[in-house]
Amino acid sequence: MQLHTFSFLDQHHHGPVFTEYLALRYWVLVAKLGWELSNDGSMERDQYDRPDAVFSVVTYQGKVIAGARALSCNASWDGWSYMLKDAALGKLTRIPNDLLAEYPDDDHTWECTRLVMDETVQSARVRLMALRLVVFGLCSVANKGGAETLISLSPSSFGRLLGIVGYAADPIGREYIGEEDGLPYRAFSMPCDQLVNADSCGGREAVPSRSEPLFCPAEEVA
Repeated sequence: MQLHTFSFLDQHHHGPVFTEYLALRYWVLVAKLGWELSNDGSMERDQYDRPDAVFSVVTYQGKVIAGARALSCNASWDGWSYMLKDAALGKLTRIPNDLLAEYPDDDHTWECTRLVMDETVQSARVRLMALRLVVFGLCSVANKGGAETLISLSPSSFGRLLGIVGYAADPIGREYIGEEDGLPYRAFSMPCDQLVNADSCGGREAVPSRSEPLFCPAEEVA
């Protein structure tokens, strides 16, 4: 099992990992859950897959089985900030605009989105390890960008699942029911501690074919 962490600009040095991650997002979110998201019939991609985004993707037996994305809460690109804040501004109508009492806008807080898992992987041990690696990768790569806290809008059961793999996530907003899938969701917050799971996840990072700067220069994403 290998962990791939990269920026949007660096993704081509990881072979087909990024496009396979987009394909997994399509399979989980569009085909299975029925979300109405922008897609081409095989991959799902949105306005947050952009030069200031970073990704943590896990491969197993040559196949992408899990992944997630993160953005700084003070970043902006072409009129978009981050998902929860854009929902609060009324730009994303399927997400309520009152989930949080306060929406962070600093570079010490990063939002994680599009966490997906290949549910055809039958081994619970493999799935848990993949989740552990994805979150470890997010903490590692976001911490390099200055993150101290990670937030996410996730299924309400996600906090308990994170606890199983060693992370402490606290609910920070009200729960709501998704219009498209009928599932309960809420926002969570957790420390961005790259030392958690370092003993079990360290050393599994894939070496890219070429090293590029991880983050887009600040003046290019203002």
